[in-house]
Amino acid sequence: MENALLIGLSRQAALQRQMDVIANNLANVETAGYKGEKLLFEEYLSKNAEVTDLPGSSGKVSMVQDVAVFRQFAEGSIVPTENPLDVAVSGKGWLVVQTPNGERYTRNGHLTLDNEGLLVNSSGYPVLSTAGTISIGADETNVTISVDGSVSTSAGEKGKLRVVEFENENVLKKEGETLFVTDARP
Repeated sequence: MENALLIGLSRQAALQRQMDVIANNLANVETAGYKGEKLLFEEYLSKNAEVTDLPGSSGKVSMVQDVAVFRQFAEGSIVPTENPLDVAVSGKGWLVVQTPNGERYTRNGHLTLDNEGLLVNSSGYPVLSTAGTISIGADETNVTISVDGSVSTSAGEKGKLRVVEFENENVLKKEGETLFVTDARP
């Protein structure tokens, strides 16, 4: 009887973890650049427990185990906004931002200007160009970002957004809401 309870309990624990992952996905459905997660289940054969009183039984107790959470890196829907600084990265590209802990990668293209005129993401981290940060002067107007990522103002071109790709996106580890980090080179 104990083994039957353990089998049921293992499935309930796995279902609880699955509900947590689904709830997190639902809570972030409107978060720009959020990557959904799924739970990976695996059968676990107990070495210490055996079922001996059931005819036709192999004798091993089979339980459910959640072994990993994996991210779905598929491209989300692109929704037009009224913000001229919002961008959408199509394909496998990632924007590069500078954090206090080093460079991080994001698909969140909700960009703004901070009080100093730096182009930043929604967390306030500077978005990097191919040559560093992008700064817009207080007297500059008509800030636009073209399809190729070039940032221009009334004073001319200010830089081009640095967009990187990874051969294997599974090397990216989640850090915060929409930031990712890796030791792999883009």
